[in-house]
Amino acid sequence: MIASERMNIGFLVTRKGYLKVLGSVIQAAVDHRHRVTLLWDPLETKPGELIDPAEDLAAWPRAIVRQWNRGTPLLPALQAAGVEALVGTRLFYVLKAYGYEAEMAALAPAGIRVFNVDYIYDTITLDPDAYRYVDTTFYLSELQREVHWRVKAKEFAELGGDAATWRRRSAVCGSTMTDQLARVDRAEVRRRYGIAAGRPVVVFMSLKMVVPDPWRRAVWGAEPRLKRIARALRAGHLEWIPTILRTHGYRTLVQSVRRFCQRTGAALVVKSREKNDDPLFLRDLADVSLGDERVYPYTSMELMGIASLCIHFQSGASLESAFAGVPSLSIVVPQPHLVAYPTFDEVYSARPGSMQNFPGIVWSLPAEAVAAKLDASRLEDFRVDPAARSRYVEKFLGFDDTRSSERVLDEIERVSAAAPAVARSR
Repeated sequence: MIASERMNIGFLVTRKGYLKVLGSVIQAAVDHRHRVTLLWDPLETKPGELIDPAEDLAAWPRAIVRQWNRGTPLLPALQAAGVEALVGTRLFYVLKAYGYEAEMAALAPAGIRVFNVDYIYDTITLDPDAYRYVDTTFYLSELQREVHWRVKAKEFAELGGDAATWRRRSAVCGSTMTDQLARVDRAEVRRRYGIAAGRPVVVFMSLKMVVPDPWRRAVWGAEPRLKRIARALRAGHLEWIPTILRTHGYRTLVQSVRRFCQRTGAALVVKSREKNDDPLFLRDLADVSLGDERVYPYTSMELMGIASLCIHFQSGASLESAFAGVPSLSIVVPQPHLVAYPTFDEVYSARPGSMQNFPGIVWSLPAEAVAAKLDASRLEDFRVDPAARSRYVEKFLGFDDTRSSERVLDEIERVSAAAPAVARSR
């Protein structure tokens, strides 16, 4: 776009975590001299996710921050701010959950474009009905888009149109969260956390304990054994009791990580989130214990900039670490709350070639085998195969650069320059 065609681009920032993927898009819009409006929702209740505008949005001083309370009309707020394009993470899901489906339908007739940016691969499960309300749905890779169309084939068929129609309403642009790696000052990160230059770093992403899975509290919980045995009995899992009596579960695993770090001279950095509800021993065993300290660049990506190895529990950290060229160990634990997802096999399983098991960049290992593996390993045993990393990045992240946000902005500009669509395809 030429200077006279600059837009007012609005970003719906409802949660701190969403800034992982929106931050670089906001910056790209600022760099392109668009007017940027950040619609901040002060009513977020999810632990650790409430945005402090003075601190968390300070990275974009040229943006205008406007308070928008969920439950109040959205369209008048957008019109009052002069917003021409609305961008968000999980935007359709968020607005539908807030009861804004009718208002979403009113955005196109009002001349407001709508764009949905992927949040750590979750567009793969997006309700295809979002295509009715969103001008462009962004995907990380071509694989992600194809899997989405395949697992939601019935819903897409009911939506109408064909693959050509859906392709016009979507774009593959890569991962905007990985763009933040380009902003990481590795020396400053080490200074901030007291980690000597050149010292290896093992980043341990803690396990989310607050999920609807009794195994985590019964077998790996921090409560005394008798209480955990009672949990197992209430859940009807007598077979868990020998494990509860024989090991300390989560503590035993983290202690093996600690031994590995001491033997290899590595600093153990535990990265958590408030909602993880970590047992106290995690902080005691870590050299550095962190939450979501920063949003731009966000803490996990800063840590990937200095990491030698990342250990996680079948999480999106596999994407972050692979992009940064950091080997990762994906620990397999029971995931009964996720197995019903149609994309479980691709995203969470230990199937070779999947996101969590791609030897040469991501290794999958059952939890009960971790201690023996680490006790017999050196850091050099988790060596990245550059060819495997390239295949992984192409397959799951789409692009091997830090320009995904530029591609997203290019698409926003392209679509917004076209004649307004009064009604989106149905």
